[in-house]
Amino acid sequence: MRWFPWATCSPVRAEAVAALALALAVLPARAAVTCGAYDMALSLGTYDGFNAAPADSSGVLVVTCSRNGGPRTTAVTLSIGPSQHTGGVATRALRHASNTDLLNYNLYRDASRLQVWGNTPGINTLTQSITLDNRTSGTLTFTIFGRIDAGQDVRPGAYADRLRITVSF
Repeated sequence: MRWFPWATCSPVRAEAVAALALALAVLPARAAVTCGAYDMALSLGTYDGFNAAPADSSGVLVVTCSRNGGPRTTAVTLSIGPSQHTGGVATRALRHASNTDLLNYNLYRDASRLQVWGNTPGINTLTQSITLDNRTSGTLTFTIFGRIDAGQDVRPGAYADRLRITVSF
């Protein structure tokens, strides 16, 4: 993943740079199994308003779990909260660093970008199971797929959004 802290503009091409700041919350369900993840920044890349195709990207969040007693298999659910700028998960937007321009995007659970990632358990979250021997640890990898919609007329510059990711187990 590459993140560009600024974008440039030429007479024939305007580019916007998009980045997300993702805050993590970890909600433990059992004292015998603990899971955690670290802060993650996902770059949505450079957006070219003249490109007819959407700008696709992806990032990975690694969750580490440890077991000291309790059940051998634990379900770990990842949810991603609403956009700071739209208040929703069905539509999210990045905001320009110094003006009110918004750049529409979303995050998905699948590579075909059909399943929006949200925060309603059993509806738009993703759950994986991890099986651990006692007194061991292991990792789960969650891939987050991003897409900035094509055909948006926005000013060049840096765009960002802030989301909360919750890991529950």
